[in-house]
Amino acid sequence: MEEQLDPLAEQIISLLVFEETFEQMVSELPQYSQYAIADELKNLIVKDFARPYRDIENDTTSGILYDSDHLKAYSFTLTARGITYLENNLKVK
Repeated sequence: MEEQLDPLAEQIISLLVFEETFEQMVSELPQYSQYAIADELKNLIVKDFARPYRDIENDTTSGILYDSDHLKAYSFTLTARGITYLENNLKVK
């Protein structure tokens, strides 16, 4: 059985279908603080639902390494596990 994520995590996953910066996520989720979004994004990375995609400052692919204290310096996207979760759990209601 697949893990069920909380509403904020599901909203973040929905945004990460396309590459998103941390600042874009914060602006699209105004009902949450940037700290709550940062914590949930880090959890999604640890659980392999999302990953850092690009180092914005250097315009290079980030790979798996990123500085969790400087989320504004990166863009993020879904992993295969995140896409599968999205397909299975966030269907149009």
